[in-house]
Amino acid sequence: MGLLNRSRIDRRACLVGAALACMAPWRASAQTAIKFSLDGRLEGLAATFFLPQDRGYFRAQELQVTVDEATSALEPITRVASGAYEMGLADINTLIKYRDQHPSPPLKAVFMVYNKPPFAVVARKSRGISEPKTLEGKKLGAPTGSTTTFAWPLFAFTPDRPRQRGIADALRTGLGTLAQTIRQLPRERDLALFLLANMICADGLVALFAFGGIYAAGTFGWGTIQIGAFGILLT
Repeated sequence: MGLLNRSRIDRRACLVGAALACMAPWRASAQTAIKFSLDGRLEGLAATFFLPQDRGYFRAQELQVTVDEATSALEPITRVASGAYEMGLADINTLIKYRDQHPSPPLKAVFMVYNKPPFAVVARKSRGISEPKTLEGKKLGAPTGSTTTFAWPLFAFTPDRPRQRGIADALRTGLGTLAQTIRQLPRERDLALFLLANMICADGLVALFAFGGIYAAGTFGWGTIQIGAFGILLT
């Protein structure tokens, strides 16, 4: 997820840093008006922009910032591209897709707000949910189109197991087995051919999935859910 910006100085659109305070290096004229678009309804992340507004940090930089909600993940991008807004918070995947379909507006991502999204299962304390096992029989909700939808089966059906050996010991054993296999390849022609064929097949599948997803998004306008289902069906 990144921040979207369209500068009033040269009318080029670009993505800027984590907070609007990153605009401090260039001195704005008295009370320069800045319209900023969120990527949805008001949520916790919006505090990143409302806190400096409430404490007067924007005014100290001679900025009059207006922060508006959006109705979809695409809206902040189209707002900035049209010139109606100078900056916005946008999903990086949605921005990449938009840039591919509309190359003319010079939009640019320059800052990632979530490099590693803090995915979590959140519940009221009174529900008694303290570990994954206590989720059994409960109903969970997730945002529409969220990647957490695809991550859930991995979380639900691959429970953590107690570690039976240390990482260093496991790494040492694994590398030793790998070295032994490589030494045997000159004498095991069938094994060498199998590993070569498997490598070519795996690389080919990765390329097929990647370009298939790009083609589907660009030609058919598929979204995250449809492309994810496409990848699952191919495998």
